[in-house]
Amino acid sequence: MTKRAVVVGVNNYSVQGFTNLGGCVRDAQAMYHLLVDAFLFDPSQVWLYTDHTATSSNIRQAIRYMLSISEPGDVACFYFAGHGGLHPISGGASYQTIIPYSGSFITDWDLAAAAESLQPSLVNFTIILDSCHSGGMHEETEHPAVIRSIRYANEFIQNLIATLQKVIPFGVTVPNVQAYTNNVSQVSQGTGGLLCMNEDPNQLFIPLAKSTLFAACRWNEYAGETSSHGYFTQSFLDLVNQSNFLIDHRSFHQRLVARVHELAGPSQTPQIRGQQNRMEEEFLMGWKDCR
Repeated sequence: MTKRAVVVGVNNYSVQGFTNLGGCVRDAQAMYHLLVDAFLFDPSQVWLYTDHTATSSNIRQAIRYMLSISEPGDVACFYFAGHGGLHPISGGASYQTIIPYSGSFITDWDLAAAAESLQPSLVNFTIILDSCHSGGMHEETEHPAVIRSIRYANEFIQNLIATLQKVIPFGVTVPNVQAYTNNVSQVSQGTGGLLCMNEDPNQLFIPLAKSTLFAACRWNEYAGETSSHGYFTQSFLDLVNQSNFLIDHRSFHQRLVARVHELAGPSQTPQIRGQQNRMEEEFLMGWKDCR
C-alpha cells in the first residue's frame, strides 16, 4: 500500500481579484506534516502547493499524476484550503468550485476527468475541503474570522434563486450531472448575501461516487478561519494526536463535528459525502479487501 497526497493552500488571491485569506497556507503546511507524521505518508509522495505555485494547471496535473499511478490498496488524498464558489451550467445546475491562485476554477467535473480510470472499489480517494461556497459576507461574531468563500453579486444570487435545482459538490467525483436529481430546494438569499438552500439528505451518498469527501461546512454555512488556522483544519490537528492514527470515517466525522462546534459554534457543521459503503473503513487507509 502506497499513500499519496496533493496538498494545496491559497492565501493570496490578488491575481483572481478576491479577498485574501490568512490561514490557508499555514493549514496546508500543517496538513502536510499531519499526513507524514500521523498517517505515515512518505514525504516524497506528498506534493505541497501554496500561493503562487498553487495554479490551476499545477493542481490539475498533480491530481492526474497521483491518480494515474494509484494501484489497488493505495490511498490518494487531495486537501484544499482556500476560496470556494459556484459555477452555473445549463438546466438549473451548478458545480461547486475551488479557486486556485491563478487560472480557471476547478470543479468536480475536472476531478472526475482525472479519475476516469480510477476504480473506487480498489483505491481510497479522499478529498478534504476547508472552504465554502455560500457567498455573501459573514455576520459579525465573537470570533475574528475570515470566510473562505467569494462574495457573489446580487444579480448572480437572484439568478441562482430563480433557477437552481441541482448542485454538484466538489469532491465526490461523479461522472456527470445526472448523478444527482434536483438535490436542492427552497433556494433563497440570507443575511449578508448568504445563499441558502435545502439539500436532499438522501443524496449525500451517491453510488457513482469515486471518492469520499470531508467538507468544512453545510452548503448554507460559512467555513471560517482565524489568523492561525481554519476551524475545520484546526479540528483535524486537535483530534489527530498520535502516529499511525486509526479511526473509521463515520466516527472521525462525528468527532470533527463536535470539535468544530466547540471552536466555531453551531453555525459551521462539517459534512461527509461520497461512498457510503466505505463509512466503516479506516480513514486514510487502504480498503480492507484490497490490502
